[in-house]
Amino acid sequence: MKSSLIYVLAVVLTMALFTGCYDRGIVDEKDFDYSLPKVENLAYTEQGNLVKLTWGIPADISPAFRRPLEVSIQKVENGIYREIIIVGVEGTSRDIEIDPSKTYRFVVKLAGYLTDEARETGKPDRVYSEGQVVEVE
Repeated sequence: MKSSLIYVLAVVLTMALFTGCYDRGIVDEKDFDYSLPKVENLAYTEQGNLVKLTWGIPADISPAFRRPLEVSIQKVENGIYREIIIVGVEGTSRDIEIDPSKTYRFVVKLAGYLTDEARETGKPDRVYSEGQVVEVE
């Protein structure tokens, strides 16, 4: 009786281990042929409690994206994520209020939606470029 109980437990444990195995990288991968380039010439100026971020929109945007594009700015204050600021209609600057006694990091990404013709079933239609980072201390 004892050996059969150990055998059943071993089989159940083995089954649990095998059903929990999968490659997370494959599950998370968003493999499709569309990407956006990074914003260009990212810079900032600081004056009192305002930071002005400026950037350029690259010219080599695929026609598979609906225009105008947006720019997404993630604001990180003293190492804590605070907000996302969206700049629409392909804007190239944004004034952001800050507390000069704190440190900030801004992650700036180009964002766009694929056209209906370019969309693939089961794939995302919103695409972000790789982020460019500005540190303000």
